[in-house]
Amino acid sequence: MEPNVFNQIANQYDTAERIQLARRILEKLNPTLSLGTKKTLLDFGCGTGLLGIPLTEHYQEVIFVDDSTVMLEVLKSKIKANGIQNANTMATGDLTGSKVLPVDEILLSLVLLHIPDTEKILRFLYDLLKPGGKLFVVDFDKNQKVSHPKVHNGFNQKDLQELFIKIGFRKVSSSTILEEKKVFMNEDASLFLLVAEK
Repeated sequence: MEPNVFNQIANQYDTAERIQLARRILEKLNPTLSLGTKKTLLDFGCGTGLLGIPLTEHYQEVIFVDDSTVMLEVLKSKIKANGIQNANTMATGDLTGSKVLPVDEILLSLVLLHIPDTEKILRFLYDLLKPGGKLFVVDFDKNQKVSHPKVHNGFNQKDLQELFIKIGFRKVSSSTILEEKKVFMNEDASLFLLVAEK
């Protein structure tokens, strides 16, 4: 089994650039989320919680899920340092059969590009949502300048919407939300937000 690259970079992950990008994403994301409601949010592929931690004040519970145990350790120390009471962390493998499911909303920010089988992961997440629940995906638009064996080079929004509908989501919409410099494998790139309801 090859080492988890995110375990190796976890302790240096929160760079000034990543923190600023997370803030800009949150500004675009917040108007679409169910803030201030008694709902549960699953931050899938949460990393060190750059997006999810600020959202803990708006949800009854935020469940942070990641494959990287070191990322989760960094996140746990932030949760403790901030005295956050309504956050839980778990490894991806512990999700199946968990008592926290199903959830009201799932956030997938800059995660989909790292997962080889897009349809499989979206079907998995669909099953974790309550009826009427929403999945929020933030990721890169298709970018021909990016080429990496372990990463998608972004997504075509129309194709992705069609895949969501095929899986069974309804009310699927997306739009480009940010244009960023040197953000995707050191290339300029645009980011989109896709919102889909179960």
